[in-house]
This record gives sequence, C-alpha cells and structure tokens, in this order.
Amino acid sequence: MVDNKRFVQRHAVGGQPVLLATEMEALGTDYQANGYTTPAQADEIGEDLALGPGHLLLDIGAGCGFPGLYLAKKHGCAVISLDPVAEGVRVARQRGSFDGLSELTWAIQADAESIPLMSGSVDAIIQADVLC
Repeated sequence: MVDNKRFVQRHAVGGQPVLLATEMEALGTDYQANGYTTPAQADEIGEDLALGPGHLLLDIGAGCGFPGLYLAKKHGCAVISLDPVAEGVRVARQRGSFDGLSELTWAIQADAESIPLMSGSVDAIIQADVLC
C-alpha cells in the first residue's frame, strides 16, 4: 500500500469549502477530485463504454471517486473505486453513500499491481489522471 503523506493530506483537505468551490469553477464537479478529468470527458468515457444498469466498472486510482462515482450516478452502472490511499477510499465511500449509490458502489484500498478481483469479473476498466 502507498504510504504517501502528500496524497493522504490532499484527500483529507479536499472537502474544504474553498477547494470545493475551486474544483466546481475549474472542473464543474464537487467530488474532491485530485485530477483534471471534466464531466464532459467522463460523459464521453461512459458513452464509449456503453455503461448502463447491470454493468460493473472498475475505476483504478479512483482517489475520492471521480469519475467512477459520477458514471455510476449518470448511467446506473455499479462501480468499484480502487485506490492505494486509505483516505481517498474513505472519501469515495462517503460520496457513494451521499449520492444514494451505496448498493452500486464499493471502494477498495489496493494498488493496480494487486487488484483483488477475479479476471473477467468487471465489464470495463478506467483510469483517469493516474501516473503509471
């Protein structure tokens, strides 16, 4: 697991009003996003993947949950948010609950090198704003 204090701090302070306002102004979202993916770009991803009810999406490096949670809300698919930073996973869980998506969303602390899922168990995989 990643023990990077910078990412922990970044996820922990993301809910501050001034940061949420800045995110809303710059990206049009309030997910405490740490990346640069816009809702329009996420919409394009959702359309390209033809996401909908009954589909399971894996969002690798999800941080606080954007764009995976956004796509679940918009398209009705289920999503697994995967991130190595516990604080991001905690925030993603809270956001899924806040959005009324508790039955469609799961947040798991793990890294992309050891994904705790069986091969072929998801319909689509995304990663946005992740350094590989």
